[in-house]
Amino acid sequence: MRYPLSAPARRASIGLRFSCVIVFACVLAACGGGGDGEGGGQQAGQQQQPPVSVDVKTVIPHTVDIMSEYPGRVRGRRTVEVRARVEGILEKRFYNEGEIVEQGDMLFTIDPRPFQAVVNQRKAELSSAKASLNQAQRNWARVRRLYEVDAVSEAERDDSLSQLETARASVEQAQANLDAAQIDLGYTRVEAPLTGVTSLRDVDEGALVSSGTQLTTITQLDPVQVLFALPEDDAIARNKALAAMGAQRTSERTREATIILPNGDEFPAKGVVDFTQSTINPETGTVQLRAVVENANNALMPGRYVRTRIRLDTRHNAVVVPNVAVSDGEQQTQVFVVGDDGKAKAVKVQLGPDVENGRLVESGLSGGEKVIVSGLGQLKPGAAVKVKSEQEEPANAPGQGTKDDAGKSQSNDDDQPVGQSAEVRHGDNDNAVVGIDTQDLRLSPREPLQGMNQPRASSGARQAYRTDDAYAANVGRGS
Repeated sequence: MRYPLSAPARRASIGLRFSCVIVFACVLAACGGGGDGEGGGQQAGQQQQPPVSVDVKTVIPHTVDIMSEYPGRVRGRRTVEVRARVEGILEKRFYNEGEIVEQGDMLFTIDPRPFQAVVNQRKAELSSAKASLNQAQRNWARVRRLYEVDAVSEAERDDSLSQLETARASVEQAQANLDAAQIDLGYTRVEAPLTGVTSLRDVDEGALVSSGTQLTTITQLDPVQVLFALPEDDAIARNKALAAMGAQRTSERTREATIILPNGDEFPAKGVVDFTQSTINPETGTVQLRAVVENANNALMPGRYVRTRIRLDTRHNAVVVPNVAVSDGEQQTQVFVVGDDGKAKAVKVQLGPDVENGRLVESGLSGGEKVIVSGLGQLKPGAAVKVKSEQEEPANAPGQGTKDDAGKSQSNDDDQPVGQSAEVRHGDNDNAVVGIDTQDLRLSPREPLQGMNQPRASSGARQAYRTDDAYAANVGRGS
């Protein structure tokens, strides 16, 4: 059963239907032109994208040294094997194993009595030879006088002269035998041939040693040598650089070597490259070099692994860019520079070796360009950039916020720098929390987690903060 509507009700129903038709027509019109509107909005958004804040460094050509490091081993400048030179019983040792001995210090003694007896025998033989020589001289003097008065024959004279010459030779032979015996006697005293550190003994006291038996080893520790090798290309580059400098310009700095210890520290004393091999090792393809280093405190022990830094070349008017400025583009190595129009421009570069402040650029930059060194993750060729003022405080300074790896400044929702005391606001909520230091709500990497449970804000502020959280939760649920 239908009930007729009154006139006012029928008019209200008609008006409502008419309004719905108008709204539906507007929706259809908007859907029909949505593609063009959306594309236009995106294009406008891209055109209105704010410029990227970047740091730049102006490239200024200057003189740079090309340095390189190579692994090497330390060895004593001299290592001497102390050996016995005569046969006998090792009588006594005068040093402690492993201690440093000075040149000329007594190390061992070999029983000298047999050698002293030989010396005494040789002295007696020498005395006998000298007595025979004196007799021969007297005979020669007498025979010569008799020959002058024709009292003796010429044959007798010649025989007396031969006896004199034989006696002289016997004296010289006896003197040589005595010298040899005295040398052998001196070899019973084994002395240090140089200053250095001794090794473990090889023979105990009381043992019979023969000529050539090794007794100990002495290694010179001051100075020491560092042996290292250069690859073929580096060795050729260094030789060309030295040849271009000329003999007069080959200074101590050119031959200087810096020793890098295994922990990364530099050894205090600088080394000097005193030997460069003139040929390339065909098995390893390297060239052997040697550096001499003063080792006053014996800090460099022979056999220790170190790295040696030397100068390969010196470039004048060289262009150097920081390592952070280099990026990989479309199949090319590139850097971004700021163009005259204030936009980022990708420049293809050919990189050379590493230098002290970055990377050497062989081609692509000539000097004077403003190379972008931050914000590279947001850059594209042709993007608008804004160079930061040099008077601006560092990014990590108070009041400037922190920086992430991409160089973007991190801040809170209201663009308030992190770490400052400020009012915390959420949307248009009237219950703003005042007096809370956001520094209290953040944890440093070393701060204990329970620090969050004890904020220094007042109880009233904490209550207001909880009220504000509840409000935000309700808004998220659509209440």
